[in-house]
Amino acid sequence: MKIRQPSLARQLLRQLLPLMTAILITGAGVVYFVAHREATVAYDRALMDVSLALASQVEIMDGHVQLQLPEIAEKVLLIDGYDKLFYEVVDLNGKSIAGNIGLPRPVQPFEDGKLYYDGRFNGKKVRVAALISERNGTAFIVLSAETKLKRDWLVGEIVLAMLVPEGLLIIAAMFMIRRSIRHGLASILPLKDELVRRTHTDLSQLSLKDIPEEIYPIFSEVNELLVRLSAALDAKRHFVADASHQLRTPIAALQAEAEMALRSATPGEYLEKIVAGTRRVTHLAHQLLTLSRLEPQQMQAPKMIDLAELTRDAAERWMPLARQRNIDLGFELSPAKVMGDPVWLEELANNLIDNALRYTPAGGIVTVRCNSTASQTIWEVEDSGPGIPTEEHERIFERFYRLDTTGVDGCGLGLAIVREIVHNHHASIEVEKGNILGGALLRVTFSQQSDISPAI
Repeated sequence: MKIRQPSLARQLLRQLLPLMTAILITGAGVVYFVAHREATVAYDRALMDVSLALASQVEIMDGHVQLQLPEIAEKVLLIDGYDKLFYEVVDLNGKSIAGNIGLPRPVQPFEDGKLYYDGRFNGKKVRVAALISERNGTAFIVLSAETKLKRDWLVGEIVLAMLVPEGLLIIAAMFMIRRSIRHGLASILPLKDELVRRTHTDLSQLSLKDIPEEIYPIFSEVNELLVRLSAALDAKRHFVADASHQLRTPIAALQAEAEMALRSATPGEYLEKIVAGTRRVTHLAHQLLTLSRLEPQQMQAPKMIDLAELTRDAAERWMPLARQRNIDLGFELSPAKVMGDPVWLEELANNLIDNALRYTPAGGIVTVRCNSTASQTIWEVEDSGPGIPTEEHERIFERFYRLDTTGVDGCGLGLAIVREIVHNHHASIEVEKGNILGGALLRVTFSQQSDISPAI
């Protein structure tokens, strides 16, 4: 069953939708506020005109306020196609003089003789325009009121007229965003097709032409990964080629010795050479296997290791060989602890001691030391052999590289393994001329603050 992958356009629209909804709601609120204010001002002025017209029809007769409004004038003045209009003339004490009795009375002070307010009349919401006027020194108040149907209708019309285009604009924007994303991502389809056509050995760089800025870093990192993979693949090819070359010679020699033993009447001497050759091949195979397994992901979780104890354990296995070669293998071990993988640190000790024993002539000395300070831990092996030329200090860590020393058996992988283990423990290794024994001195330095967990 094919799993449906999440759509980038859909995710982006899902994130934008709340923002667009908020914009739409905010816009509706602003439009409603503006429309309501403008409609109120316009209709209030029209309602005040009714109050002014009614005030012009008021007369004072025998000291009393009277409204002289012909019936035809009342019909013309109060006609409205949407709302119902009401009026009332009252004195300053609120006593009704003429009109619809019971209109809401003003409760706030007048501004320039005019006042607008909301109220209820006959169970309906009304808007009232109150006007203070006078005739012959007698003051009175004219109240004009109307229901609010056309005001609400006008506000709704304005809000709808604004929101419909805004909503359509948001829908169009979302459609264009989705289309733009699809169009922008279409530019990487040729790269997908290029990757499909490639073989597993083609690690050439991807073209970054016309790649959108937002996804450019991804393809840039892919190219960096391809560079690293290409380098790793080349290293593997070289390793396999070198390993094949290194194995071919001792295996061919074994075959030749075995054939000679079969034809010889006294095969004993050939059998000894076969055993020695088998040991060399076994050692080489072990070194090759060790080097191929030296991947950070295959290392164990780091733990605190006592280098002095680990060194003594490793050295006990090399004592018989040292006595056989008449080499004085000694130790100067002080308390020293580091965080690391005990298996690989033991392999490090084995290769350093083995290397020193191989290049130290009979009757020589090999000394293994470890000590610790507040900032670092040092682990070193010094011998009384011929030493290592300065120009060879870097090359001796290359795979299958051996110093031009006659009579020394080896496969050129021991120090390469040492370098990989040192690297995986974020340590460093130096090659010097020994000040005490005069031969080669190899020093591994561990930082006390180092944490090998990222590499492992």
